[in-house]
Amino acid sequence: MQAGRKRPISVALSDVLIRTAAGALPVHAREEWIEERSAEAWHRWQFLEDAGAWGRWEAMALVYSCLASCAQALWRVIADEVVRNRIREGARSPWLYLGVLGGVLAVVAVLTSGFPATRQMLGSGTQSSHLLFIWRHPIVGGGDRGLPSDVVPAWAEHSRLLEGVAGFRVGKELLKQPHSTAFQPAVIVGDMRLFQVLKAQPLLGSLLKPGIVLDHRTWSSIFHGKAEVVGSRVPIGEKSFRVVAVLPKNFYFLTRQPTIYLIQPVLTGPRVMVVARSRPGATKTQIDQELTRIAEDVAYYFFRSQLRLRFVESALLAPLVSFGFAAIIAALMILAACRPRLDRIRLAWRPENRRATAWRGAFFVAKLSLALAILFLAGLESSRTEASMMFGSRDPGSGPFLLWIYIAGAMGIFFWSVADQRARCRVCLRLLCFPVRIGCPGCLLLDWSGTELLCAQGHGILHVPHLAPTWDTEAEHWIALDDSWRDLFASTK
Repeated sequence: MQAGRKRPISVALSDVLIRTAAGALPVHAREEWIEERSAEAWHRWQFLEDAGAWGRWEAMALVYSCLASCAQALWRVIADEVVRNRIREGARSPWLYLGVLGGVLAVVAVLTSGFPATRQMLGSGTQSSHLLFIWRHPIVGGGDRGLPSDVVPAWAEHSRLLEGVAGFRVGKELLKQPHSTAFQPAVIVGDMRLFQVLKAQPLLGSLLKPGIVLDHRTWSSIFHGKAEVVGSRVPIGEKSFRVVAVLPKNFYFLTRQPTIYLIQPVLTGPRVMVVARSRPGATKTQIDQELTRIAEDVAYYFFRSQLRLRFVESALLAPLVSFGFAAIIAALMILAACRPRLDRIRLAWRPENRRATAWRGAFFVAKLSLALAILFLAGLESSRTEASMMFGSRDPGSGPFLLWIYIAGAMGIFFWSVADQRARCRVCLRLLCFPVRIGCPGCLLLDWSGTELLCAQGHGILHVPHLAPTWDTEAEHWIALDDSWRDLFASTK
């Protein structure tokens, strides 16, 4: 064979792949593995070159065979007993559980685009202060309904407990878009007092004129964020209206989906929805009595015991209240099932045990908090979607379905957290392993019968009885192992 022959690119690339795959191997076996694989690739190239069979396909086959060396290196790492023991120890580690829960929470954040419903609930600000919805629930003949349109100006003129009252309705008109887009914005028809009650400030234009008001998402997507759209005419349904204003980015009303507001001088129609802003100190009972009296004296409508009022702040926080209620129920049930004893609690908080107890408590609280956060955020984001409307009792985040999901989920999380905590070492918090059945299940009165779980680090043994009698208060107990047992555990050497 000729000396000093220049190596082709495929052979050099094979060497790079081999050295890259060797990075996964232990340090003591790395150089030998690189020499073996590199020599194999080099001799293959030399043999085919001398035989006159070296070509493009043989070069590709050489690179492909070196790619397979990555899988071989990974398999060799997995087959190594030391690595397998480390994988087992990592699977039993408390940090893995916290990492998995944190990863699930991050996935929920990505899927929901950053928890928009939660941010809306917690960041309503001063715009939702003293803001309330008003609707009618007839005593006989059906569910929630709107109110007559002529009762709104009567309330706005004569009420002393309300700063402002406005009527609105969700329109069925469609925006005739010049270009096809991926969505159709919702249309909300309101009177001239709507944005005054909502205390909204325009980004462009004026909110004191009748016409079309665009929210920020509709303006930036359909109209491409052009300021010239203010003053132009936009067709909605069979008519066209002039655009008078654009709302800021952080403004939401009823829904988070793209919305167009059609403001009319006088809102007509058989039924309208009502939004109002109360004065500080006014209660729902006082407002109900005043509005009922005004409706009877001015508009001749008799709404006694038929008006329903709900503050927007309480409606936004309703899922949080439901979740807190579910968490309290689950906590009380787990306390009743576990029946913690005061003497064990005092023993755990003695000075010599205080540090280990604090470490176990911190892990339990972190694990429980992450799991409950996933339940709460996933339930809220899935119920209050972007297209959902929140008005009165129609809020999907306040229904009984979400409450029962929270109750069932919180119960499962609490019971899982306690069961997982009991199955862990009292010192290192790793999951116990090597279960051994001891005793005879039918000889409960004569001897102990159950399963013993061992800590792989040699910290102790947990006795779990098959059947715990009421007279045995120490049926499930932990036995700590001293240093004389450490030589039996290879991982501690």
